[in-house]
Formats: sequence, structure tokens, C-alpha cells
Amino acid sequence: MSPQPRILVADDDPSLCLLLRETLQDAGYEVLIANDGDQLVRMAQDQPPDLLLIDLMMPLMDGFEAIRQLRNDTRTSHLPMIILTARSASSEVVVGFDSGADDYIVKPYDIDVLLARIRGHLRRANKLPVRNPLTGLPGNVLLQAELERQIGMGTAFALLYVDLDNFKAFNDAYGFARGDRAIHMLASVLAEVAPREDFLGHIGGDDFAIIHYGERAEDLCQHIIAAFDARVRELYDAVDLQRGYLRGIDRHGVPRQFGLLSLSISVVSNVNHRFTNVDAISKVTAEVKQSAKSISGSSYVFDQRTNPLQTAKERRGQRRPTVLLVCAHEGLRPSIATSLRHQGYRPLIAANAVSSQNLLARTPDPVLLIAEVADEAIWQIWRNLPTPAPLIAIVANQTAAEAAQARGAVIALIATDNLVDFTNQLLGHLPRAEITEHATSSKNAGGLIQALQARNLDLQREANEDSLTMLANRRHVDRRIAELVAQTRENGRLLSVFMADLDFFKQVNDHFGHMLGNEVLRVTADLMRHACRSSDVIARYGGEEFLVLMPDTSLAEGAQIAEHIRATIAHYPWPTLQPQLAITISIGVAEAAGRAPEAIIEEADRRLYVAKANGRNQVVAEG
Repeated sequence: MSPQPRILVADDDPSLCLLLRETLQDAGYEVLIANDGDQLVRMAQDQPPDLLLIDLMMPLMDGFEAIRQLRNDTRTSHLPMIILTARSASSEVVVGFDSGADDYIVKPYDIDVLLARIRGHLRRANKLPVRNPLTGLPGNVLLQAELERQIGMGTAFALLYVDLDNFKAFNDAYGFARGDRAIHMLASVLAEVAPREDFLGHIGGDDFAIIHYGERAEDLCQHIIAAFDARVRELYDAVDLQRGYLRGIDRHGVPRQFGLLSLSISVVSNVNHRFTNVDAISKVTAEVKQSAKSISGSSYVFDQRTNPLQTAKERRGQRRPTVLLVCAHEGLRPSIATSLRHQGYRPLIAANAVSSQNLLARTPDPVLLIAEVADEAIWQIWRNLPTPAPLIAIVANQTAAEAAQARGAVIALIATDNLVDFTNQLLGHLPRAEITEHATSSKNAGGLIQALQARNLDLQREANEDSLTMLANRRHVDRRIAELVAQTRENGRLLSVFMADLDFFKQVNDHFGHMLGNEVLRVTADLMRHACRSSDVIARYGGEEFLVLMPDTSLAEGAQIAEHIRATIAHYPWPTLQPQLAITISIGVAEAAGRAPEAIIEEADRRLYVAKANGRNQVVAEG
């Protein structure tokens, strides 16, 4: 069952709006009504429809101006727009078309003709997803089709996944219009640099992909980065360029300083791997992209693994502990990073404090910080880490070393031009990462090993976290609900639980591919995370199902939170990911009321299916 196409009608005549609503609903469409041009623009931006019927003569803003504004907004520029007009003068029709309208119909109109035109425009609109409406480049559907074709033919190629760093902070600071300019600029750079025979696609948002058929993938990455870095400064105001960063809030709600836009490029070749489908290559590409994201500034990372079983082995084991490295010394930085990898750590590499904030915005809790501490901002960053981590300070002399240790650094190493000597010093103090995975430690390891063991929290989180959404996984939430239910029995605390399921999610995967399906799950997780309270436990329970535990919350309060989440997801601008995308969620809410954990979840699940049976996109908390 496909979602009903949504039509937004804008007219200031109440009787005409009523007639159109009944007519269109009888024809199987969902109908929204706007009574003036200003309301039309706001409604279309907040909840983009599939098609708009727009009267030209309306208060506050006429139809011409409303169409112009909608055509200039990325969220609505691709939508079919039909003019409803009582005047048939050719001049008005011409102005309407020049404003961006696709068609017009004169009042009084023939219902059959109107419905036929609506069906025709919706059919044409359904063919648009093959190209991204912002850049006009091939979209996710064509990219997957091309990858499948080349894999089937056995063609040798390299897939370059190109992602903009710090784009959210840029968008927040300058707005969507400037953000669109950044996307256009990147698309232009890629089109100019990529060889003509390569396939260039715009996956969505700030993600692009190139299927490169030559043998010069590294040269291509270098040329892309050089061209982008040369032009990106054009997008910034002079005062921000002079300061060198933008102020923003990361996804964890922490204020940070974000550097200039940069590129992370992951490169995966099928020369050393035998990929049988798009899912397999996309998984490896996503893993390699995380490595590129761990380096500040524009960077590219190649998949170096030649053993196809290695990826599966790494996923079964524990994640390597993360170390934040902040070092401006061009010689020391790569030497330290190599030492960290040799000892089993995953380094996040930054040249300065601002760049390190960009990395912490994505990975906020490293197990260890290694940094040149001459900059006072480094000490501030260290003190503000959400979970305390030991600091290895890099200093200029013995006096600075003593001062650093007095301020809390566990070790202070004096920088030297002798890289071998410095590396040996570091390795002498740095235990292998595997040691931190065990409860016991070597007696000779000293305080640093104990500190790193205390930071084993990062590895524990890996065991309790869903890797796609970064929410709690089923194992963790099953344990937490048992603990919370025990508390309700001991001291009478309230507990409400809701089970949520994305509506028609299988169709998203079937029609648009699993890459977009995964992005929908990630966005949904972020929306739920922001809508819930810090005391709530949010988990991906399986597939597209989510379970939320709400301590000290009555059933009525839980239903209100669930309704807020439902509305937030329904109103999210999903077409920015894919023009035909519309996502809703159904939720069942239950309270503890003396039940066992399994019974609470079972009741929430039963009410979820009542919501599904009643038409979806709703919350059921009773019955």
C-alpha cells in the first residue's frame, strides 16, 4: 500500500477550497489547504507536498510571488505547480509560467480535466528521482544501477565517496541558500576534475560519488581536494575567514568551533576485492569514510585491505580505542599517528585546536589525548571532554614538562627533531590497546595503563550500541528495562514504554535502495534523540523498530512525548534526501503497572499494531 499523494491547495475562497478538498479526497489524494500566499509558502516548506494547486489572486502574497519563492527553495523547487485562475488573459498566464508554474487551468474548471492534469504531472514527477533536483546530477537510483551494471560486467573501477565536513555548522551559520551554493560549488569542482568517462552522482545532501574507471584514483583525489580548497574560501564572510572558524553546536549538543568546509574522500577498488553486490561495496566504503573523517582538513583514504574476511573479523571483535592527536609539527604528527596505529589505537588527527573540535563533534570521547599544550585552548578541550581521559603532553623543554604535569598531564614528552628517539619515548609509555580490554594489567605498566583501563567505557559502549544509529541496541535496552521495572516495584516509580515502527519502510528500501534506507534510520534516530529527555533510554530494537523507556513518566505524559516524536518525523523535510520520500511512524505506548518487562513490551507492541491497523502515522496509548 503506497502513501497517498499529498496535494496542497492555495485559494482564499473557502467554498472553492471545500469543493476541491472533497473532490481530490474522493480521487484518493491527501489534501492540505492554504488561504493565502504566505501560508502556502510556509506549509510547502514545512511539509512539502507532491503537487500544488495555486490561485493567482490571494492576500498577503499573490500566486506569482509564492511560485517564485518556492522555485528558489531547494526543498520545493522540483514540485509540480498548477495555476488556478479566474482570468484567462494570456499575459497573466505568461507571467505565471515565467514565475515557474508548470500548467494552468481556468475557473470554472472541468473536474475530469483537472484530475487528468494532476495525474499527468504526478506521473512525470515520479520520474524525477533519477536526478538530484539541486544539482541535476544522477541520483542514488542511477548510481546503484551503474554499480550493479559494472559489477555484473566485471569492470575494474574505484568508487570515490566524497563527503563535505562541517556542512551542518556552515548551514546553521549562513542558512540554506549559502549551503546550496556550497553544494553547487562542490558539484562544479567534481564535474570539472573528474574524467569525462567517469560516472559522477549526487547521492543526496552533501554526499557525492564518482565511479572512476581509470588507474589514477589517487591523482583524482588530489586534484579534487586542490580545486575545492582553492575555491571554498569564496563562500565565507571576511570576518569568519579572518577568525578561522565558525561557532556552532555539534550533534551531542556541545558548543564547538568548526573549521572551514573540507572534504573526506573514501576510495574502494574492486581490483583487490570481489564485490558481488552494491551493499557489499557500500559497507566497505562507509567504513573507509570513517577513517577519512578522523583526519582534520581535506583528506582521502584508500581501502588497503586485501583479505575479504578481514572486515568481518574486525566487526566481530571490539572497536579499537580512539586517541585524539593534536600536533602542528609536520614531522611529529605522522610519526605519532603511526605509533598509535602500531599499538592498536585509532588516531583522530588534527593540526590545531579548532580542527580537533571538528573531530570531537563526531567522536566526543577519546580514551587518550596526545597534544602540544602550548595553546591554552588544548587544556580547555581536555577539561571539557565528556568522560575524563589521560593527557600525554608534548612540550618544548623540561620547564614546560614540569608545568604540564603540574596541571594534570600524566606524561610530558619533550619534542625533538630526532623522530626515532621521540617515537621510542612515546612507545615506552604507551601500552598496546589490547591491554585495555582486560580487567587485569601488567604490574610494570604504571598509572597510564590503569587510566586507559578506566577509559574502557568506549569499548563497553560499542557492545551496547547500534552501529548504524548510535542508539542503544536490544541487548542494552533489555537489561535497562529489567532494572527500571525492579525500581518501580521497590519504590513505586513510574515507567512508560513505547514501541515505534516506521511506516512502509520496506518500500523505501525496495524503491530507493538500502543506502537511503540506512540514512532514513539515522535521521529518525537523531530526531528521536533530540525529542526525548536525557533520562530516557532510546534503542533500535530491530530493523525499523525503536523502543523508548521513559522513567518517572505517566502513560499520559509518555503519549505526549510519543505524539511529539510522531509529528516531528512526519514534518521532517524528507524530500531533501529524496524528492519522492515521505516518512511517518506509528507508536504504541504502555505503562509498567506491575507488569514484567516482557509484558510491558508486548503491550506496547500490541498497541503499535492497533495504530498500524487504524491507518498508521498515529499514537495509540489505550485499549
